[in-house]
Formats: sequence, C-alpha cells, structure tokens
Amino acid sequence: MSSHNMAVEPTTEPLKVFIWSTGRSLSNAFLKCMTYVPDTIAWHEPYSKIGKFSDVVASSAIVPDAESRPVRNLVKNLGGASAVAKIESGYDASDKDYDWLKEQLESDLPDGKTMLFVKDNGAIIGRLALHDKIPKGFRHTFLIRNPKISIMSRAKMYLKTLQTKSVNLDGQNTPFFQKNEYLNALWKYVKSEGLESRPVIIDVDDLLENPKEILEAYCKEIGIPFTEDLLTWPAGDEVMTKLWMVPKQSILIFRILGFGDKAFAHTEFKKLPVPAFDGSSKDDEFMNMIKQFPSTLPISMEDVKEVIDSEMPYYEEMFSKRLTVNK
Repeated sequence: MSSHNMAVEPTTEPLKVFIWSTGRSLSNAFLKCMTYVPDTIAWHEPYSKIGKFSDVVASSAIVPDAESRPVRNLVKNLGGASAVAKIESGYDASDKDYDWLKEQLESDLPDGKTMLFVKDNGAIIGRLALHDKIPKGFRHTFLIRNPKISIMSRAKMYLKTLQTKSVNLDGQNTPFFQKNEYLNALWKYVKSEGLESRPVIIDVDDLLENPKEILEAYCKEIGIPFTEDLLTWPAGDEVMTKLWMVPKQSILIFRILGFGDKAFAHTEFKKLPVPAFDGSSKDDEFMNMIKQFPSTLPISMEDVKEVIDSEMPYYEEMFSKRLTVNK
C-alpha cells in the first residue's frame, strides 16, 4: 500500500480508530505513541481484558473455562476485589460485558476530544466469535510482526515470568498464543462486511526501521495531522495509570508484578538487535530456560518451529499488503 497515493486529507470530524495486533508486536508502545496525539482518548485492550476479568463474561458461555484461567486466580492472589477497589484510576472490569463495551465505544466523544484510539489483540474477536460486538463508526488498522521474532519473544517472556516472578502460571497452556490466523481473518472480515474499505497494515519492523516515515504515512492514511512530537514520548507508566481507559485489574497486576514495564519504558521507536528463530536449537538462553521447567512446561525448539510454520502464511499475506513508504 503506498501512503502517498492513497492518503486522505486530515479530518476535523471526531475520529475513531482500532489498531488490532498480535502479541509481542510493540502494540503497547504504539498505543502510547498515539495517546499523545492531542485531544485523544485511548483504550487499552478492552475486549481482551473484559474477557479475562469480567465476572459477567465468566458466568456466561462466551469464554470457555473462564473461571479456571490463571489470570483470574492471579487477581485473587493479589488481593481480589478489595485490592482492585483501592486502585484509584481505571474501570472495574468485573461487572462489565461486551454489550457495555460496544455502547461505550459507539458513544459520542466528550467535548474537546477529537479521536478515540483503541488497541487490542485481534485474535480475541475470532476466538470468542465477537464479530457482532464490533462497534460501528471505526477505522480498522493492523499491526503485524514476523512470527519468527514475535513467537520466540513470547516464549522467552513466558519462561522469564516463570523464572523471575513469584506467581504460579500452571495451566496457562498457550505460551506461544499469537494467532495470526485470527488477525488475518479479522482483516478480511472488516473488508468483506464493509466496516473498512482501506485497512492500513503496519509491519513493526518497518516502523522500527523508519519511524518518522511510517508514522507520517499512517497519520495521513487515517486522516490526522502528523507532528514530530509523536516520535518521542515520556518514559514511565503514567500513560497507563492516568491516561488510558484500562481495567483496575490490569493496573493492579502491573504495579505488583511489573508486567509490561519494558513497554512503558519506551520513549521512541528504535531499532534494536532482536533474535529471530532460525529453526535450530542454538539459542542457548532459550534452551537453558526450558531446562528449568522440564516437568511443568514441556516446550521445545520443535514446538516453537511448529507454531511459527503454521503462522507464517497468514502473516505473509498481510505483509504483502502493508503500508510502505518511498525512501
């Protein structure tokens, strides 16, 4: 997709935008960046978090085995409802459902606000069949990353959590859960259903290579002014605790366990050396981590390769339609 040929003029009308992604694709950093577009309201993973933390959803048949999910037990272990009530910002997701969310997102923006920007994991829509809960009136954009990078990163993050955090994640049987298949299906769905005629796709590694050019092109595509202020942002978690619409449960977990602290430390999109899976077992760090959990976490290099191989065709199809810029 050429940003120069298909760009739209910046709009003065209120704008609503989704960015759908898979895990380990710098999506938190991207949301942080877009939060600093003037007069923006930013939501962090409302579909995913309501699926995890809502008692209403847990009591329905929407999320299979919701009550036994480790993240719900994690909130209980960190103090449960009383601890959640002490969080001064955010919303309590325990009594929310997807009808409430759809209504919130379809509501008019408050006076003085010109953009609503929502980031979520695209897999949640397909996995839970939530297509009828997608709100009207949104642009739909997508953030992708090569599974050879993102899935290895996910596996390492999972193992490091077991290694360094005093938290029991037994039962979390999807350490590689990415599902480019679901993201790809959502991309096709919004086009086929007339929800989005020109879904913009950003590949994260293009963004890291050329942040100014890709961000400028993205802003043109969705119809907002680009300024160089979007290239750097403050460090710290204030964006989550004070600026984002986010569940209190998420803030509780972050404050105690530090999940996501690396993302909040980001102040810019900067290309760094990132290992990609090469199909071998030469990654000593990964192999040494696996050996610490031989009985509870049967992960191998073969497991990683199998997941990556299954994900690549869906990623590659979207990659061929990604936003590009002329250098």
